[in-house]
Amino acid sequence: MVREIFAKTSLNKHKRRDEWFLDDYSLNPYQLCEFNCVYCYIRESKYGSSMSSGLVVKVNMPTLLERELRRKARRKEFGFIAPSSATKPWMYIEEKYRVARRCLEVIARYRFPVHCLTKSPLILRDLNLLMDIGKSAVLPPDLRDKLNHEGPSDVLALNPKHQCCQDLRAKGSESQRKARCTW
Repeated sequence: MVREIFAKTSLNKHKRRDEWFLDDYSLNPYQLCEFNCVYCYIRESKYGSSMSSGLVVKVNMPTLLERELRRKARRKEFGFIAPSSATKPWMYIEEKYRVARRCLEVIARYRFPVHCLTKSPLILRDLNLLMDIGKSAVLPPDLRDKLNHEGPSDVLALNPKHQCCQDLRAKGSESQRKARCTW
């Protein structure tokens, strides 16, 4: 069962940037997850007790994100957005709701970099948006020199077995330093 709700906010601003994933913001267009991984940290959180109650889709997430990113872009508060911190945005229900895709369209419009972490092949559907984000995203000032486009591609942690990753690598290092994809 999928329940539709209207969220109050879209972005979660982190108190400090994650040193490993470099994300400044997280975005969770869904609550809970269809994948139900046994190692998921959500199981031990306040949301874990409702894992069996069904998925929740935040239907107004792209509208909220538009408003929040417009304000942050105007203030030049650019930072990596992780659209998958407490749930997977590319679950099977995403094929119907397309909330994650619409959020990526907003993110691309406001030129924020993203870091995507998923095990779902549905991310391939959004490869064109991820490439657009990779070409135009504004990196936070303190990361511009660290994510050098002339450097090795290890900034982009990819499993080359996935076509998505191969496509991203084929497009060159400019996309790699701004659109991060981890499998």
